[in-house]
Amino acid sequence: MKIIEDIIKNKKNQVNQLKKKKPLKDLKKETVDMISTKNDFFLFEEKLKNSKSTCLITEYKPASPSQGNISNLTVNEVIKIYDETPVDMISVLTEESYFKSNLNNFNKARNITSKPLLRKDFVIDEYMIYESAKNNANCILLIANICPDIEQYLNITEELGINAIVECHDKNDIENIEDYDPRIIGINNRNLKNFTIDLETTKKLKDYVPNYMISESGVQTVEDAKKLKGYGADGILIGTSILKDNSLKEIKIRINELNNVLKN
Repeated sequence: MKIIEDIIKNKKNQVNQLKKKKPLKDLKKETVDMISTKNDFFLFEEKLKNSKSTCLITEYKPASPSQGNISNLTVNEVIKIYDETPVDMISVLTEESYFKSNLNNFNKARNITSKPLLRKDFVIDEYMIYESAKNNANCILLIANICPDIEQYLNITEELGINAIVECHDKNDIENIEDYDPRIIGINNRNLKNFTIDLETTKKLKDYVPNYMISESGVQTVEDAKKLKGYGADGILIGTSILKDNSLKEIKIRINELNNVLKN
């Protein structure tokens, strides 16, 4: 957990610096003014609701603590491929220290695609929710045991018209938030303590998820995706195995293979 602790510490310092430049009350006003002109709300949930099959969510992730450097492809190159291929939603990492991405990459992605975008980061302050909404995120990630107030943060996303994926790792995580009736729960197949992967985590927790379930992490093969679909995942989030050591041509092939499995 030392890596996670370092990430959270860095994130708190970054947010404190942002607040000095722009206080939360100013960001709130700017965000509320901006969303008053929008008409595309809760697009992640809408996509899950209207899909007749398991949704494919692909990710831009240059690096990670468990894998190190993953891809040298630029965000423009990757998102352009995701936009042109049968991807349902897109996740963009914005954590700088270990995932080597940032909010600027998210904005580049937003300028390329109109597909629903998840800002994936370690949300430890409500400031980051307003910041995400202002930057046209359709969804954010709230991680159980890291997010300081799931209930409050879900209420804020509801007010702003963006979805939240509440990431859980075991039955206790789900039980601790079930009273808040989260619309989307993400089951992370990766153990954040030792970074081991177990796809059976999705199967074990499926029956405890009240609404939509997205399975995260660990898909290495098309057969893995097929397995998670069989476990009842409404969406599958895949990043590393699509990007790692792959050319743009190979990424296209991989996405089409995954899409064929998930849609048939």
